[in-house]
Amino acid sequence: MSTTARALVRGRIVLTLLVMGAATTLLAPPPAHAASIRVPRSFFGLHDGSMLAYDHLTYGALRIWDAGATWQQIEPSPGSYDWTRLDALVSAAQAHHVKVTLVLGMTPSFYADSPSQPPAHLGSFTAYVRAVMARYRYFDGRRGIESYQVWNEGNVSRFWTGTPQQLARLTAVVARSRNAVDPGATVVAPSFASRLISQQRWIGRYQRQCVDGRPVWHFYDVNALSLYPRATYDGRPGGPEDAIRLLHQVRHRFARIGVPATKPVWATELNYGLGSGEPAQGSAEPISDGHQVANVLRTYLLGAARRLGRVYWYRYDWGRTADGGTIGNTLLSDPDDPSVLTPAGRALRIAEHWLDGRLVTERGRHRPCARDRWGTYTCLVRHGDRTRTILWNPHRRVRVQVRTADGSRTSVVRVGYRPVMVDTR
Repeated sequence: MSTTARALVRGRIVLTLLVMGAATTLLAPPPAHAASIRVPRSFFGLHDGSMLAYDHLTYGALRIWDAGATWQQIEPSPGSYDWTRLDALVSAAQAHHVKVTLVLGMTPSFYADSPSQPPAHLGSFTAYVRAVMARYRYFDGRRGIESYQVWNEGNVSRFWTGTPQQLARLTAVVARSRNAVDPGATVVAPSFASRLISQQRWIGRYQRQCVDGRPVWHFYDVNALSLYPRATYDGRPGGPEDAIRLLHQVRHRFARIGVPATKPVWATELNYGLGSGEPAQGSAEPISDGHQVANVLRTYLLGAARRLGRVYWYRYDWGRTADGGTIGNTLLSDPDDPSVLTPAGRALRIAEHWLDGRLVTERGRHRPCARDRWGTYTCLVRHGDRTRTILWNPHRRVRVQVRTADGSRTSVVRVGYRPVMVDTR
């Protein structure tokens, strides 16, 4: 058997990966100068209109969408605002120290023929944005809403049927309203679906827009993507690694256009198994609890490693579709009773625990959670004097031989699609 040394240290153990007739020896800890990423609590985001996730999870960010608080629901008649629902959502988030992002669409019927159209006059949108910012800049004595997103999925016709230029102008309205009313708020660009090449091209058209001579990226602080991969790829289910490939593709497009790399990217929606169509049609094909757990763990591990600023899981409180299923296949709560946490929901707690510390780069690698030649991912998280080593292989089973440095104890850990964590000093 040939041996390839990769020199990665992990305290007092040695890990040897046995696969396809080759062995890769992993030694640890990583060098002190290794690049590292500290993952804040706000990285763990959710959508939840039920407000029941607070009873089970300690996530740090809430995106308010599909929760009864769109523009058309808040403004039932011109210039008259009903804040009841949004007040309740913001108050609950404040009570649990959760940061709130509000999506500002959709257009009321008296301002446009369809909620997906831009308002006939920008003044109506400006008035709404300024009203909501004024109310939630300080709400019950402290910040209510931290960030405002211009629109939802600007390249999906259900949500936006205007032009890229019209969407860029709305972006400028939000930025200028923020500057005037709530300078401490964050402006999040419209989210964009990314699974199709046509959708990525639409992103490019938006990013090439200018408003009053300035590129549209001048008017927002954060880029936003819906990173739903296709339901299947060559017969296999789409998974977290496919979502990250979409992220790489869009980032490459950003770079070609000239969008500054310093602009953070948030995954404002993510789940798996969604069918084709705008929006996705029908129910997702169900998957096992084990695969759902793996989807959650790998999503947050890879999202942190690829420097996503936030990952908002869509969603905590799935309801059932007409055929009895759910649109996504990875469920954090029971779709018939969102007060009941699923194994995938408990996996979100595990992801938070595993990423408590600093995600570090392995020696000889350029980024955390690197993949080796056999497709096995290795993540290292340092927390005090301990190192968590997390391994998985999304497409095959491999064996990892674990032995103490003096060789006195040896065991074999099987690694597959579901991540395995080894905690050592």
